[in-house]
Amino acid sequence: MTEPLSGWTLGLLLFCVLTDMGRELNFKAASLRVESSHHIASLAAQPLLWAGLVLWAIEGVAWLVVLEHVQLAIAFPVMALTYAVTPLAAGLVLRETLTARQRRGAALVALGVLVVSLSDLRA
Repeated sequence: MTEPLSGWTLGLLLFCVLTDMGRELNFKAASLRVESSHHIASLAAQPLLWAGLVLWAIEGVAWLVVLEHVQLAIAFPVMALTYAVTPLAAGLVLRETLTARQRRGAALVALGVLVVSLSDLRA
């Protein structure tokens, strides 16, 4: 049964966004450490790859709980925050370069998510 977005379901959604971001950062960091001569074996030996897979599983369970309580029309747009926070985190953690246009785009995505999520937020 779905219900209006509450504080705890919003928190769980934000947890899903953070685990999604962590997964992608782990996957990227693992891929940067791969030896080109033994690509598959080298990738499989990366602890960061396995950490990313664990985050993926945790996020999957949390997402199912979210979907049990929140309309997909609300939950899915909130997950779009991943498109804003992941590039910003990649800039901070992995030292990837972000253009001003990319930063503005991330801010616009975050603003859009705020509008969608607050339209259904209940105390």
